[in-house]
Amino acid sequence: MFCIASFIIFAILGLFSASYRPLAKKAWYCVFRKITFRPCDINFDQEVKGKLLGSIMKRSPLLARFVNKWSNVIAAIFVILTIWSLLSVLNAGLNLYVYDTCNPRNVQSCSLGGESCGVDQSSIGFIAAIQNGKLGTWVSDPFILFGKTIIRIPDRIKTWRAENYLSENTTYLQSFDQSKPTALEVIDPGCHFCAQLLRNIKEAGFDQKYNLTYIAYPIPSTLYEDGHKFKQSYLITRYLEALRIKKGIHNGIPDDWQLLEKVLLENDTDGTALQVKFNTIYTDKEAEDTILRLLGSIGYNENEQAELKTSAHSDAVTEQIKKNIDIVEKKIRTIKIPTIMFDGRRYDRVVDVKTLKK
Repeated sequence: MFCIASFIIFAILGLFSASYRPLAKKAWYCVFRKITFRPCDINFDQEVKGKLLGSIMKRSPLLARFVNKWSNVIAAIFVILTIWSLLSVLNAGLNLYVYDTCNPRNVQSCSLGGESCGVDQSSIGFIAAIQNGKLGTWVSDPFILFGKTIIRIPDRIKTWRAENYLSENTTYLQSFDQSKPTALEVIDPGCHFCAQLLRNIKEAGFDQKYNLTYIAYPIPSTLYEDGHKFKQSYLITRYLEALRIKKGIHNGIPDDWQLLEKVLLENDTDGTALQVKFNTIYTDKEAEDTILRLLGSIGYNENEQAELKTSAHSDAVTEQIKKNIDIVEKKIRTIKIPTIMFDGRRYDRVVDVKTLKK
């Protein structure tokens, strides 16, 4: 281990100073002999230890004796930590290439990743794993995630065609035009980054150049009581699907798009963003009452609102949401929301106005 540690150190130092390169060559010769099951040149070990201990001896004889006694152990720890660090960097780089985030278990923790809401990939904590008898799961989880990353490398280079991932009852923000390409968003009504992407789309005029549609995907999470990352996302998604089934259109715009835009972009009467209120303030009843009020502003009378409420909580809507979730989790396989695909490319983040204008 001592010669391996020496090679790592002198190879790095040799990048900055030519005086260390002869030692790096000697260390590599020693490493080569070790990996071919031959003894290392003992003179090299003594040469390096002599220089190291001589330097330490001038400052602290006690420390020099300690280093001399435990040099092989210290070298082994250094090599293990170096290899672990290199593997961690490699894993992070691979995740960044595949997922656009260096940490797929918690995408918000990676400053290099694009703006997005993460789909819960977090592993069970060490203490909780012991308490719940799931230590094996805790240990194996990083390897499982690494395997998933390897499997998804082709996703990074494939051509993504939005038409292959459309859900049933698809609606488009503008009237469908066969001469225009199709673009597909995967959104969560509670994700503020989805609101930012929609603002960018509007500013860039993207919706005028593409047949823009979406799949509403309420991000699941085991960390919250209702099973979703954002409190009222599933309820809002129910109404969006009910409106899609009804195929209602007011003022030339599909009603589900109108409701979605109001939730993502508009403020309540007190000036607070509706999306914020749905996520943090409204009770279940207040959220549903607000949705019905928004439907009234679109053009639905009380009887029509009651019909939509029944439809939103129907088995048909529940089944359709399951189908949409299946598309997102098994075909698109995103871990970041929003996800948008157009022109054969896929972006798992907020896309800037400049890119949307191209």
